[in-house]
Amino acid sequence: MVLAALMATSVVGAVAATPSVAQAWSCNCLRPSLSVNGSAYGGQTAIVVYEVTNDSNQAWTDIRTSMTLPEGVTFNWAWGASNDSYDPATRTVAAEPRFSGDGGSNTAGPGAQTDWVISVDLDDALAGATVSFPFEATYVDSAGLERSFLNTLPVNVLEPGEDFDYRTELTFTPASTDHDGTSSLIAKVYNDGPGKGGTVYAEIYFDETLILTSDLPDGCTDYGAGSNGYNIECDQEVPEGGAPPGLVASWTFTLKAPEAPIAASAEFETFEATLDLGCSTSGSSGNKEIDEENNSDSAILTVPRPSTGQLEVVRNLPAYVDEPGVTTNPTAGRSMSSSVDVFNVGAAAVTGPIAVAITPTVGFTPTSITATSEDSATPAPSCVLATLTCTFAQLGDGLRGRILIVGDLAPTIANGTSFSSSVSASAIGFDTATDTDTTKIAALAEGNITVSSVTNASPGEQVSYGVTVSNGGPSTMTNPVVTLTLPAGMTIVDLPDICTQSGTTVTCTLGESLDPEQEYSFGFTAGLPDEVGDFQVIATLSSDTPLAGASVTDADHLVATATTVTDLGVEASDGVLPYTGANSTMLVLVGGGLALGGLLLVSATGMLGTRRRND
Repeated sequence: MVLAALMATSVVGAVAATPSVAQAWSCNCLRPSLSVNGSAYGGQTAIVVYEVTNDSNQAWTDIRTSMTLPEGVTFNWAWGASNDSYDPATRTVAAEPRFSGDGGSNTAGPGAQTDWVISVDLDDALAGATVSFPFEATYVDSAGLERSFLNTLPVNVLEPGEDFDYRTELTFTPASTDHDGTSSLIAKVYNDGPGKGGTVYAEIYFDETLILTSDLPDGCTDYGAGSNGYNIECDQEVPEGGAPPGLVASWTFTLKAPEAPIAASAEFETFEATLDLGCSTSGSSGNKEIDEENNSDSAILTVPRPSTGQLEVVRNLPAYVDEPGVTTNPTAGRSMSSSVDVFNVGAAAVTGPIAVAITPTVGFTPTSITATSEDSATPAPSCVLATLTCTFAQLGDGLRGRILIVGDLAPTIANGTSFSSSVSASAIGFDTATDTDTTKIAALAEGNITVSSVTNASPGEQVSYGVTVSNGGPSTMTNPVVTLTLPAGMTIVDLPDICTQSGTTVTCTLGESLDPEQEYSFGFTAGLPDEVGDFQVIATLSSDTPLAGASVTDADHLVATATTVTDLGVEASDGVLPYTGANSTMLVLVGGGLALGGLLLVSATGMLGTRRRND
């Protein structure tokens, strides 16, 4: 508390509260008096009040006062008079009192009164003893004669009581509230003993952006906003003889958090309040505060960011696995299905409308778009195919919406093309969510290969073969290659420029591409082995573009290579009936008859055409 206020309070009640007062009479004179504010305790500070009263009907001038300190009493300071001084040699405190009615001079008119105070410390050894304070006043009367007044104030020094320990506690209840919500700020003071404590003076500060909405408790004064925040001071009187151990004081205030929301980048805001004790360190029976470190406390009010919804969106494209013999959707020239998931991952509803837009992609022609929502409390979402957009009425917290898009991929998309599609979801007052997904396109072609030759031949004969490759689509076959595996003993007589031989393997490159519904044919000549038997020429078709098979479907994700095998039956030249047979999957066997002379004519034509197609 402010020192001046304490002094004023002390002076006003000095005479009435002091058990030992010099001069208690009325006279036609200048009357000085000396008193101790309250009781004096050994080892404590005492306030001595020097009062001067003019009880006469004349004025007194040049008034001077002094007081001598007894042994064991130490001077601290003087206040309220002019020219005050302390002489350690004589242990005398001297001063000129000032009277406001006479312009602040040391002249006292009839009825004038003033006082000034001296702070002193009493030694512990004085407890239980009586000490005397001699005091004197000199002044000049209207005739110019100097007069003086000398008296002594006896003071009984008491034994102080047990020391005490005040402790503060400050809390917000609840410790967290929403914006524009309220919380109770509760300030408490406890006496942890063992002695009794004196009057409590508390200073409470809190963030000035908090709004006080309750009435002030008894004993509290509102000082409003200041440099340290919003200030409230509270006093708590204690019972005569002091406050025993336990709860001494409690004050409750209702505070409201600011209405304005916090920044979107912040998770929460905090507001601090503090509680400090002032003059409570003086006990009611001359005892002392044991520990002043616990005379302060603080509390934090947390205001989290208001609960809001939060949009997230995921674009889902079919996967493409680039492994030998294995492929997945999507495939050029076929239908592709994909989806978009819209999530509300916040703690409150995302109020609509929520607009979701899928970016159209080159090479994809949408044929349908539909949407569903887990938020059954709102109308079903609507979609527009022409713009690839859908609108949701709202999404409750934790709920999801799904959009399904179906369309056709252009057959001209090159194999391995990186295919991307983006999506955005937006609603007024919420951050826009975006996502992009990328996959590869498998350019699938339906390849077919056939190998043809003469129906029969003799050992060692030169035979012409024809090879035909066709592309049933839907994609262009890039870099088609035919691989011929020759049987042992067969020799190549003539190969076209597109083919090369390495051992029993002939590799033929058919150019850079073969368009859908197109075919490519070439021939070669080979010499048969010099023996009778079945000799297969195995033809395999490959391409940079994956080739479809008869068993391939969109779900199987299987890549098969089209293979055609031609078996050639070789006729014996020495009159021995030849052996004919085939290991191919397709064999057209033309049989003659069995003559009476035992002649068997066998004519065999072998051709395998394995046509792979997509179901």
